[in-house]
Amino acid sequence: MSKQDDGFRMMRVVTVERLAPHMQRLRLAGDDLAHFDTLGNLHVRLHVQDRPGAASGKLAQGPEDRGLRKGRSSNVVTRYYTIRRIDAAAGWLDIDFVLHDHAGPACSFALRAKPGDICGVSGPCGLGVKKAGHYLLAGDETALPAIARIAETLPPDVQGDIVIETCGPEDRLPFAAPAGMSIEWVDRWPRYQGPGRGFIEPVTEKIQACAAGKNYFIWLAGEFGAYEAFRPHLASIPKSRCINVPYWRR
Repeated sequence: MSKQDDGFRMMRVVTVERLAPHMQRLRLAGDDLAHFDTLGNLHVRLHVQDRPGAASGKLAQGPEDRGLRKGRSSNVVTRYYTIRRIDAAAGWLDIDFVLHDHAGPACSFALRAKPGDICGVSGPCGLGVKKAGHYLLAGDETALPAIARIAETLPPDVQGDIVIETCGPEDRLPFAAPAGMSIEWVDRWPRYQGPGRGFIEPVTEKIQACAAGKNYFIWLAGEFGAYEAFRPHLASIPKSRCINVPYWRR
């Protein structure tokens, strides 16, 4: 990427896939995506037009169209999303969207998306994990794309635990993980409330177990309530060994 390249790319929707009742995947195609093909940063800034029908590819004037560029247009909003998969050589990346009852701009874009619609991405941003022998990965469905991407790219000989909270079994999405890592799914009810005790308590226990070791890394993300609940238990853990990020607030 040249010094003049600010990391912004115009993208077009090529496929739309409903993965689960509350998860929709968009495959976005664009040029020169090698810059985004890194595990050092997992996320992108997604720039979408915040008006019904404004996602039509007919609005774009080509790569030089500035309407979506980093939200410089008054009707453009920016949200952060994980790159679930990327094939830079083929020119595409996948983004998975959690579908909420009261859809925000990015969720609305995903719901109405059709092939040919446009958006912008910039970045990448959002740290991944560091090298370790034991991992704890935990979060809700908003963190599932990142957890799955991390798990699928870890060395096969690592050990650890993965805990994911979703609305129910129908929202569990399969992904590969090293044989030495357990995967625990926790159901939350009612939908879209803060994290439940069935999620907070087992993750807290696993944080404490990790901290008793030497070669570990803890990656946590999800609703703000979980972020706050885990903070006291991470206070004595070196910052180089953990990430705790609030993705959204109830």
